[in-house]
Amino acid sequence: MIVVDQHFKFWGMQYPIGLHMAAPSVIIRLAHPEKDTGHINDIYRIINTAYRTDAGWTHEEHLIADDRISLEGVKEALEDTLCPLVLAFDQASGKVIGTLQLDPAERSPGLGFYTVNKEEEERIQENGTKKNRGENLSTPSPYKESLPKEQQIFVGLFSVDPTQQSRGIGRKLFEYGLDYAKETLGRRQAVVTVLFQRTELLDMYQRFGFVDYGEKLAYPEPNFVLQEDVHFSVLRRAL
Repeated sequence: MIVVDQHFKFWGMQYPIGLHMAAPSVIIRLAHPEKDTGHINDIYRIINTAYRTDAGWTHEEHLIADDRISLEGVKEALEDTLCPLVLAFDQASGKVIGTLQLDPAERSPGLGFYTVNKEEEERIQENGTKKNRGENLSTPSPYKESLPKEQQIFVGLFSVDPTQQSRGIGRKLFEYGLDYAKETLGRRQAVVTVLFQRTELLDMYQRFGFVDYGEKLAYPEPNFVLQEDVHFSVLRRAL
């Protein structure tokens, strides 16, 4: 069972504050700079274990050499009020077991700034095909811009403790985060970047409703790349 704080949503339904429910196993809420400083080490461990070791079901240690985030980076993420951090907690132990961060797209100029037209989006979703955009990385889309970056949200630092996977935590983190981005931040589109070699992660995001239009983004720190042609695929989802 999963319950989310503040919105009081449970499987898509709204509950009054005083309603009694069975004790949840997972609580999802926004991080608080003062309240959650004691969880910095756990957040650091979970993110880097998910991205940089083979403990989880998906990882990239064979592609990228450096840590995904430093301890100082975790502290900065907790204190960054412009980029809300969403945390999942095990209700019994009180420990952090999942993370997700919402970053306004205008703060990430390399992400691009477009959406495809409605007909192209429907064609891709129906046929599972991608329009060829050429081989250049980090180039603008040939489609006319239809959604300003101020209406987009970049979703990053998504991780689930490998020992807690297969509990639906990842999907609930996204449900909470995207709902917050839409209802509170006024965003109309979510954007994720995924190393294109991580096909299992691309498949997961597509199950979450994201669409791969063929947009590419160069990896920003090539000195840490362990293989040739490591770059990001950019996926988008309407909110």
